[in-house]
Amino acid sequence: MTTTDDLRRSRPTRPRAVTVSVALWALWLVVGVASTVVVFALGWGLPGFGGVVALVVSLVVWSAVVWAVLRVLRGSSTARWVLVAVAAFRAALSISSGGISLVLLAVSVAAAVLLFLPGVRPWFRRREPVVPDAHAR
Repeated sequence: MTTTDDLRRSRPTRPRAVTVSVALWALWLVVGVASTVVVFALGWGLPGFGGVVALVVSLVVWSAVVWAVLRVLRGSSTARWVLVAVAAFRAALSISSGGISLVLLAVSVAAAVLLFLPGVRPWFRRREPVVPDAHAR
């Protein structure tokens, strides 16, 4: 009979590098969302339709990062690739910028790199689903 304790023990412990990466992505989100809100609220962004498009794209990116960070906590390899894509996208946007953009770039690159260290690979390995034994009842 498979018990809840058996299911808990079969799950590997989340590596510290994954936890640190998630914390960096959370910091990245807070700073990024706050800066987007400030830019939009103060009218410093693109005027008119371009500003609305930029805001919508920002919201889509922030939503993708929230989804991916939550999935990384559960061991999703796909989610860590989404975060790498977001870090690369952010890097492309930050090339001509300075200040906070460079800080966000450094944070996202560090957070993405942590997800590919050798010690975290087992966390992202595909695991077989645990199916309770129907005959054990």
